[in-house]
Amino acid sequence: MFVRSAYGAELWGAALDQLDLPFDGFETMFQYDDHLADRLVSCCAILLGKPRDTLLEDFGTFLITATPSGRVRRLLRFGGLDYEDFLHSLEDLPGRVALAVPDIGLPDLVLYEIEPGRFELACRSKVRGAGHVIAGLLRAMADDYGALVLLDHVGRRRSVEIIDIHLLESSYSEGRGFDLSEGGLTAGGQVG
Repeated sequence: MFVRSAYGAELWGAALDQLDLPFDGFETMFQYDDHLADRLVSCCAILLGKPRDTLLEDFGTFLITATPSGRVRRLLRFGGLDYEDFLHSLEDLPGRVALAVPDIGLPDLVLYEIEPGRFELACRSKVRGAGHVIAGLLRAMADDYGALVLLDHVGRRRSVEIIDIHLLESSYSEGRGFDLSEGGLTAGGQVG
């Protein structure tokens, strides 16, 4: 969905042609081999002339900003009233998501507070580059909360990807409104 929405059906078709798959396309709820997903990302990055890591980060942003239903955004907004609360809820995210989609296989996330406003997020996943997806997601959520944040995927340390997070201002701008459901109760408890 991301590649077709962001770059068009022609690029998506070219990527599928280059992969030479024994089937016509991907089904949303099916599980595929991690190696196939890795090849697909690399192929799309080459066709776009874009670094693979940048494409993965764009995907993380897309999950928050462009998904039609906003379900991912709403799930993440349950993490707290502000961006710092949200960061502290990340370690529980895989468990919360598993309740809704048991086989999704999110990365294990561990947040370390280095000093007030400064964090490192360790991301452990068998999927290469998952930390870049998380970095895009974190960037989009900072905008969603109205926080001013510097984020940097600093690479791997042993078996985990590390994201450096510097929360400069929690209330830098007005964040997006948040409804508990589409057209349901708002975060303030009023009907939206």
